[in-house]
Amino acid sequence: MKAELAEQEQRQRGQTPSKLELLVVLYVMGFMWEEVQEIFAVGLRSYLRNMWNFIDFLRNSLYVSVMCLRAYAYIQQATEIARDPQMAYIPREKWHDFDPQLIAEGLFAAANVFSALKLVHLFSINPHLGPLQISLGRMVIDIVKFFFIYTLVLFAFACGLNQLLWYFAALEKSKCYVLPGGEADWASHGDSCMKWRRFGNLFESSQSLFWASFGMVDLEDFELTGIKSYTRFWGLLMFGSYSVINVIVLLNLLIAMMSNSYAMIDEHSDTEWKFARTKLWMSYFEDSSTLPPPFNVLPSVKWVIRLSRKSSKAVDRQRSKKRQEEEQYSKYDNIMRALVWRYVAAMHRKFENNPVTEDDINEVKSEISTMRYEMLEIFENSGLDVSSANKKEK
Repeated sequence: MKAELAEQEQRQRGQTPSKLELLVVLYVMGFMWEEVQEIFAVGLRSYLRNMWNFIDFLRNSLYVSVMCLRAYAYIQQATEIARDPQMAYIPREKWHDFDPQLIAEGLFAAANVFSALKLVHLFSINPHLGPLQISLGRMVIDIVKFFFIYTLVLFAFACGLNQLLWYFAALEKSKCYVLPGGEADWASHGDSCMKWRRFGNLFESSQSLFWASFGMVDLEDFELTGIKSYTRFWGLLMFGSYSVINVIVLLNLLIAMMSNSYAMIDEHSDTEWKFARTKLWMSYFEDSSTLPPPFNVLPSVKWVIRLSRKSSKAVDRQRSKKRQEEEQYSKYDNIMRALVWRYVAAMHRKFENNPVTEDDINEVKSEISTMRYEMLEIFENSGLDVSSANKKEK
């Protein structure tokens, strides 16, 4: 047993999916079938209106991509092992950078993140976490808006720094890769191996500026091999300008946008939370799967009963359509009745908190008297006899 486990640990390529991975595949099939049923039940347009469905779609797409890449990696590795059995024991550090299995593991990690974020949707039930969950959703929209401006600034400064320092970064790279076979000498030239990546190309420059927002880039990274004082001055000037624009201007702009969104939610927190909680409850009242994933992929009792019916499919479809129309009308009437009652109750509470005073009554009297004289004047100009109204006034 121990020998088998040791061999399995050494054999890193060509392994079949584990039991846990097969269970994940079953769950993914259940999630996908649930989303397909929801699209057929509510329609594609209504399905796309819910932002949480985009997370579900992205999560399922990542899982499907992982399954496809794992299948491709298994076929590729099995072919290599058939030619040379020692290929199964190649350690991961000697794999290709873009090996299909490594890409699949990265996508699988991202899919796990989206699966865990789905739990935030259930916070709408709690009266304390519900408003925070709504505020978080509004802040995500603000972050997306801010990201476009930030990306433009980041790309602009990355282009400038890469154009200015690419030659000296190449010199640092030549000092790093001096071992036979083009390997990096981290033991003797570890500093050069780190510095050349900062501004080696446009992608690396963009990464350096992004991590500079969190203090991960030092001024020592501009001390490149062969760099001149004038070039170093311009590099530090551009880096300083980027830091000022990013930290002082853009970051405070993002904080102000998120504070504004939170203030708007906090002002109507009770109403916003109750509305979000009602939407969550109503989503479970819809005609969807009887069983949760992954059991929804199995035939249920309801499906067997429908299959064994003697009536034709056309009659069932007509009855189902008629039932859905009746449910929609009934649901619409109930919602409108509840909204009207909610408005009346809110106005009633408002009048209880702010009762009618004598000044309000006198103001209404004056407005009615003014309207009366205006109407009499209009009638008199139209040729009507208003003498009787004048006598009643006297």
